[in-house]
Parts: sequence; C-alpha cells; structure tokens
Amino acid sequence: MKAHLPDLQIFRFKNTRHMPGSLPMMQLPVTPLPTDSPHRHTYYEILFFAEGQGFHEIDFHTYPINAPGIHFVTPGKVHLLTPTSDCIGYIITFPENYYSFYGLTKDTPSIMATYFNNAESAPIINLTPASHTYFRNLLENMLCDYFEKATDKNTSLAAYMHIFISKCLDLAGAGPSRPEFTSSDVAGRFQELVEKHFRERHGVQDYSDMLAVTSDYLGKTVKKALGTTASEYILEKILLEAKRLLVFTNMSSKEIAYHLHMDDPSYFSRIFKRKTGLSPNEYRVSLRKSANN
Repeated sequence: MKAHLPDLQIFRFKNTRHMPGSLPMMQLPVTPLPTDSPHRHTYYEILFFAEGQGFHEIDFHTYPINAPGIHFVTPGKVHLLTPTSDCIGYIITFPENYYSFYGLTKDTPSIMATYFNNAESAPIINLTPASHTYFRNLLENMLCDYFEKATDKNTSLAAYMHIFISKCLDLAGAGPSRPEFTSSDVAGRFQELVEKHFRERHGVQDYSDMLAVTSDYLGKTVKKALGTTASEYILEKILLEAKRLLVFTNMSSKEIAYHLHMDDPSYFSRIFKRKTGLSPNEYRVSLRKSANN
C-alpha cells in the first residue's frame, strides 16, 4: 500500500557545491530524471533557487533565473533549465492528489492551477532578502522532518507546503493582476478542469455541466476573471499542447489532431494556421530551426 500513497520528494540541483554551514542539501539526491533536454512531468514541481543564474524555459516562454527566487512548473508543462552559474537550492515535487489525500485544504491545487497556469502571470517569484530568509528557515525546518523516518511524515510535509504556497500567493498578490481566489471560484475550477480534460472535451457546455452551472454563467464568469472567453481559453490549451507535440515529438499533424480528439485533421490545420499564422508543419520547421540556431 505504501507504494501507492501520494508522496512528496525533495532533490538538489546538479553540480551543487558544498557550502560549510549550509542546509544539509548534499544529503539530498539529484533528480533521477534526465533534465538536459525539454521535458515534462505528471506532478507539480517547485524550484527554490537560493543561488544561481541562468534561464528557465517553460512552454515557449523564457524566464530569467535571478536567485533568490521560486519557480513553479505545473503538470504537463514542457520546461528546460539552462543555468549560467551553479544553482543552489531545492526541487520539491508532489502529485496532484497530495493535498486531498492528507486532508489539507481542498483549494490549494485549484489555486495553483488558477494562478500558475494564468498566461498573464509569470510562474516565478523573485525574493527579497527578507522573504528569502523566511523561505530558507521554512525549508530548513521542513527538511528536518523530511529526513525523519516517521511513517506519517507526509502529513507534516503537506502542512509545510500549504504554508509555503500560501506565502507565495501573498507575495504574488503584490502585483496588480493577481486573481481573486475563493473556495467557490468557478473560474479557478474551470481552469483546473480544462487542464485535466482539454484533450477530449472541447465544448464550454462540457465544463458547465461538470461545474453544475449554465454555460452562460460560466462564460460571463470566465470572461470577467480571465479576460478571455471560455471557448478561447479551451482552444488556447489545445493549441499549446499541439505546439508541444510539434516541437518535441515526431508525430504528424494528422496524428496530433487525432490525439487531441479532432476528427478532421484539415480543420485542425486551418484553426492552427488562423491562430499562429503558420501551418503545423511550418511551425515545426520554424521552431526547430530557431532552436538549432
């Protein structure tokens, strides 16, 4: 049974140098997954940079690594770290059902999906010296529990993560565009559902049914909260996944269309070109040529 429990794991960055008097980060393993090429995960990943510089590509956007800072990668996003100096810090990973399993706030995953999947907001937080100290102390205490052998340590770790994420949202709230979050946030739950089902469910009515609201109410709520229509939001998710598959796989345009449950590949190509200005194949060639250069 233990192997099936949702688990939180903490790793250190590759090439971490030993720092006397630092947290016991050298006891942590390096992430076992290959990270030298664009990749994605089925779990949440939080990267805490205490030191380091470089670039972090997340879904075709490049963000600077200016430590100290925190970067968030939600499930399914393609990302790649390109450090220009050694990165010191932690990589925290946990599955989507982590919070609900350990009985903590049911809103936390929704909040993360709502804020950190928001195209208008960069999924990074740059820390001041004071906030850096706050998170360093929090992680220091969290790491002590992490190294404990207690069978129920995940409950404590989940509580630490709830504080960690809540503090991140407080800091992010300093910006003018932070969305409002409540337990009944329909727009937030809509975003979470789209993230899970956009490949096979393309209609606004599908999501209004799941949310038990009318499609008209859902449309108005999404437009007010996100500044776009519900149908456009769904379409942008579909096109983003198509771009990922075009650049990072060898699937044909037709295969991608079927993968995204679009039964008419020519319709998929027309929509893609209308939104991007390029056909799927032209987009693939253009992005791969840019990467090689």
